[in-house]
Amino acid sequence: MTISAKAKKNGPESARETGLVPLPEEVLLHVSVEGRSLSRLSCSPFGQRELVLGWLFSQNLIATAADVRAVEIQGDQAGVRLAAEAESVLSRYHPVQVTACSGGDVHPGLFDDLPLMTRNYDFTLAQAIRLMEELPSRADMFKKHGGIHCSMLADMGELRVLASREDIGRSNSVDKVIGWGLSAGVDFSRSALLTTGRISAEMALKVLHAGIPTLISQTTLTSKALEIVRRTGLTLIGHVLKPRPILLNF
Repeated sequence: MTISAKAKKNGPESARETGLVPLPEEVLLHVSVEGRSLSRLSCSPFGQRELVLGWLFSQNLIATAADVRAVEIQGDQAGVRLAAEAESVLSRYHPVQVTACSGGDVHPGLFDDLPLMTRNYDFTLAQAIRLMEELPSRADMFKKHGGIHCSMLADMGELRVLASREDIGRSNSVDKVIGWGLSAGVDFSRSALLTTGRISAEMALKVLHAGIPTLISQTTLTSKALEIVRRTGLTLIGHVLKPRPILLNF
């Protein structure tokens, strides 16, 4: 078949792009532990050490920041060296995958034996709202690009935000603030996690694993997250800035 000159003009070489604004950067960070390839994390190219620490923690590979001897990040490669006493965990490692939406398999026992959560502090809805209202001033990358999630870790005894982190992935932003908390020696039992992201099973399990009693979101939760909240006693507030917020175990 002969391709006419007119047809050639409709090909990719003649494509036009309009309306592009500064886009949020995305990298695929390859995480290796003691030389063993474990994952590729789709993430923003900043705060990656905290992301790796939080991810290792959520995967049950470390219990404290002291379990990590070093995190070396070069380009899209993150190499982790574990303390000697933590190395044995790696031999028994099974990926803690919560969803299979991008392929893979969810471990059948992932939702068994969930820890029960008790909250040793009180707070009001108005106080939760005031904390969440701090988030826009901290979301610098969202202001620049849009399409970025932000999570905050708050001390609920002092009712103040301890740290905030942004990422293109909502679960990554959670891992980042948890990773920061591990490094800073935060008492997670006194804290709450506030986020822009939807509360999925993965998000609920991350805060449960950290021992954070309260999870507060600007948006909603999934049915699986609701099941986890009901079974564990986790305090969850959804749609916190809306006229009719969701209040669970509050």
